[in-house]
Amino acid sequence: MAPVDPTRGPLLPALLRLALPVVVMQVCHTLYHWVDVMWVGRLGADATAGVSTSFFATWTLWALADLVAVAVGATVSRHVGAGERPQAAYAAAQAAILAVVLGTVVSIAGALATPALFRVLGAPPEVARFGTAYLTVAAGGAVVSFLYVLFESILRAAGDTRTPMKIVAASLALNAILDPVLIFGFGPIPALGVAGAAIASVIAQVVAVALFVALARRGHPALPFDFAALTRPAPAYAFALVRIGAPYALIGVLYSIVYLALARTTAPFGAVGLAVLGVANRIESVSYLVAAGFGLACEALVGQNLGARRPERAERGTWSAAAIMAAFGLLVSIPMWFVPEALIAFFTSDPEVIARGVPYLRILAPCQAFAAFEMVLTGAFAGAGNTVPPSTIGLVTSLARIPLAPWVAFGLGLGLEGIAWTISVTCVVRALVLLAWFRRGRWKTRRPATAAHALAAPDAAP
Repeated sequence: MAPVDPTRGPLLPALLRLALPVVVMQVCHTLYHWVDVMWVGRLGADATAGVSTSFFATWTLWALADLVAVAVGATVSRHVGAGERPQAAYAAAQAAILAVVLGTVVSIAGALATPALFRVLGAPPEVARFGTAYLTVAAGGAVVSFLYVLFESILRAAGDTRTPMKIVAASLALNAILDPVLIFGFGPIPALGVAGAAIASVIAQVVAVALFVALARRGHPALPFDFAALTRPAPAYAFALVRIGAPYALIGVLYSIVYLALARTTAPFGAVGLAVLGVANRIESVSYLVAAGFGLACEALVGQNLGARRPERAERGTWSAAAIMAAFGLLVSIPMWFVPEALIAFFTSDPEVIARGVPYLRILAPCQAFAAFEMVLTGAFAGAGNTVPPSTIGLVTSLARIPLAPWVAFGLGLGLEGIAWTISVTCVVRALVLLAWFRRGRWKTRRPATAAHALAAPDAAP
C-alpha cells in the first residue's frame, strides 16, 4: 500500500489511516513488557519485582530514544512534504549515526549504573539481583532499541504507518516465542532466567531492525535513507537534531522521575495505596496509548504539510485529531466515574484496594479528555520541530507535582485522594496552557535557529 499523503485530499481519512496503525504499535510496545512479566512471574515474586522495578528505568531508555525519533520525524516529514527525498534520506542517515552514538553512551552508562540504582531504591538483595540481571541486558541493547525506534519514526514521517506496524507486531510475536525458551531453557539452550527475557526482547528488536534495513536497501518509497551519508557524519547537523529532540525526550525522562516521587509520597499509605496508584495508572494507559498514537500521526501530518507550505491544513488536521481524542478521553472517563469498581476489579480482587481506589479513580476521570488532546498538541509541536513550548510547560507542571502531592495529601489532609487531585489538576492546567500556546500560531511560521538549520536542505547525495 502506498504511503499516506496528508497534504492532499480529505483530512480525516488521511489522519485515521496514519493514526490507527500507530495505536496498534503503541499497544505492541506495551505488550513487550507484559509478556516479559507474564513469563518471569513463574520464577517467583522476587523475579517479578525485579523486572517490574526495572521498568521505570526502561521508560528513561525509550524516552532518550525519542530524542532521535522526534528529531528525524520533524526533518524527514518536512522534506517529504516539500518533495525533497534526497534531503530526507540524508537526514535519516545522520539521525542513524546519532542513534548509534547515543545508544552506545546509554549502554555503557546503564551497565555501570544499574547495580547502584537498585541500592538507591533500597530493593531487597534478591529483587536487586534479578532486576540487575534484566536491566543490564536491556540497557546493553540500547543501540538496537534506538535504531528500532528510529526506523519506525522515519516510515511514519514519510506517511507509512502500516509497514512498521507489521514489523513491530512480528517482533512482539518473536519476543513471546523466545521468552519461555530463553528463560526456562529448551533442549541445548540453557535456562537464562530473567536475563533470558531481556535477551529475547533484544533479539526481537535486532530482527526488526534488520527488516527495516532490508526495506531501505530495496528503496522502499516511505523509507528514504542515504547509506553513503553514513560515511560522512556531520556533527553540526547532529547537534541541531539534538536541539530539536532533547526537549521532547526530557518529558519522558521526567515522567519516570515524577512517578517515582509520587510512589514515595504514596508509600505511607502502605501496600493498598501503592496498589491504587499502580492500578489507576494502568487504567489511564488506555487513553494514553490511543492519544499517543494520534499524537505521533499528527507529528507526520504537521511536518509534511509545513514542508508543503500548507500551514493552515496542518492546523486543521491538528484540531481534528484533538477533537477526536478529547471525545475519546471523555468516553474513557465515563466508566471511570460511573463504574470504577468494575475497572479496578479487573486488576485486583482486594476489597480494600477497590474501596480506596473508587474515589481516587473518580478524581482522575475529568482529566482524561484534557490529557488526550494535550498529547495531540504535543505531537503537532514536534512535527513543527518546535519542541521547546510543550517541554517547558510539561517541565513546570510535572515538577510542581513533586512538592504539591505531599502538601495536598498530608498538609491539607486529603490523604490518598490528594495525590489524585494533584495529578488531575496539573493535567488540566498543562493542557489548557499548551492549548493557549498552540493557538498563538507561531509554530507555523517561526522555528528556533537550530531547528531551521536542521531543516535546511543539506548537500545530500543524489
